[in-house]
Amino acid sequence: MNEGNYSDAFMFPYAYKELGLGKLVGMPVAGTGTAVWWENLIDNSLTFGIPMVGSWGTGETHATENHELEPDIKVLNDYNKVLTGDDQQLEAAVKEMLKAISK
Repeated sequence: MNEGNYSDAFMFPYAYKELGLGKLVGMPVAGTGTAVWWENLIDNSLTFGIPMVGSWGTGETHATENHELEPDIKVLNDYNKVLTGDDQQLEAAVKEMLKAISK
């Protein structure tokens, strides 16, 4: 997961954590799990989203919208390394998975 995740890319790590499937690795993700219906004005000068469906976690009394999701292991990608194709978040996640299967 990373700080660029939005909408469904928030819901996947949220569900992963909620179901206890494993650790989340990366950076916090903004809570943006509301399904939106996209509309355009007749002249297409403006596109806007109308919220249609919210999401709730197990036992929660409020929607997940605007509730930031924190990773278990924070890893910030270095911008210059990303430019060369290195993804420290992905590398850290793979290392964590390899630790889990070697137990």
